Amino acid sequence: MDSAELFIQSNHDLYVDLQNAIKEAGFSTRTQHNYIHWIARFLSFHQHKSASELSESDVLRFLKYVATQLKASPAKCRQALQALVFMYQTVLKRPLPILATANQP
Repeated sequence: MDSAELFIQSNHDLYVDLQNAIKEAGFSTRTQHNYIHWIARFLSFHQHKSASELSESDVLRFLKYVATQLKASPAKCRQALQALVFMYQTVLKRPLPILATANQP
């Protein structure tokens, strides 16, 4: 079972809220897939804790892991950041101040 499937099973309410918010925002199917992938990896990285339990420092630790351990490209790192900002800001209604400013163009 991959991290996205586990995310869907163990966080069904968050998954449904995320899908609805993505649809409302008019994102493409590809963006939906990518956001779910990064959010699932984020929760997996933190042993499947609830996103509402995780802090901005947990998000930053994950993004550092993506950049340094996974050696993701800058575009992939931005995509992971955008997915997490979207989840916290739009779905959980809990903006993360440092990340919101880091996500500005």
